[in-house]
Amino acid sequence: MPNKDLITPQTNLQALDIDFVRLQFPFFETELSQEWSFFQNAGGSLPCRTVVDRLTRFYRENKVQPATHNALAAAASEQMIAGRSALAALLGVPETTITLGASTTQNINTLGIACSAFLEPGDEILVSEQDHEANIGGWERAAHNTGAVMRLWPVNPEIGELETATFEKLLNEKTKIVSLTHCSNIVGTINPIREIAQKAHEIGARVVIDGVSYAPHAWPDILTTGADAYGFSTYKTFGTHQGVLYVDPGFMEELAPQCHFYKVGKTWTHLD
Repeated sequence: MPNKDLITPQTNLQALDIDFVRLQFPFFETELSQEWSFFQNAGGSLPCRTVVDRLTRFYRENKVQPATHNALAAAASEQMIAGRSALAALLGVPETTITLGASTTQNINTLGIACSAFLEPGDEILVSEQDHEANIGGWERAAHNTGAVMRLWPVNPEIGELETATFEKLLNEKTKIVSLTHCSNIVGTINPIREIAQKAHEIGARVVIDGVSYAPHAWPDILTTGADAYGFSTYKTFGTHQGVLYVDPGFMEELAPQCHFYKVGKTWTHLD
């Protein structure tokens, strides 16, 4: 039985301070805010004041080539590293597991290319019918480029939900990647990611989760999901237009590097 002393009665919950919330967004100080109301679905969010101020400061004072031998470049590097460190701390994951990219769409596309290191003809990539194209197109290209097969986990057409019984029938020894949304951007369902990841891992498949529609409503506790990779977009969580991708260290070791290569003598060396 739960400890009643730890349960906060509904009547004690504080009302959301709308005035305080509005103060966090410079947009509401403009005349446009009196003319527009936004009801778009999953179309992004306004950046909050601290994001606008930091980004403006960076572009005014430190938008130079980072990590070179001058004070401005050193300051630029420090700010970039601080941003990455803050994200890692907020997500409760090591900094080395975080990749920042142009968007979640681009990050998943790049991840699909990197999976060419282990995907072979006949391998299967399982995606869900509930997903946004961003979490399907990259895997379709990965399958085409490697000879793998992309299979679809269909929704129940009457309710739009994914059913684990159908998922279990689709899993087999050829399944190498399972990719699906944490939260549907159409019906709003939060899928049982931990259960799905456990079943996929039992047959040795990697699990990639698209958290774009989940993160704006509930900050993801990535390490408890069982995901081998988890992505979401900061421009939908009041930040800049970027995508964040967590990749488990074990999964990362299986991937083909997608960063810089430098030629040393007659060979090409990857710079980590």
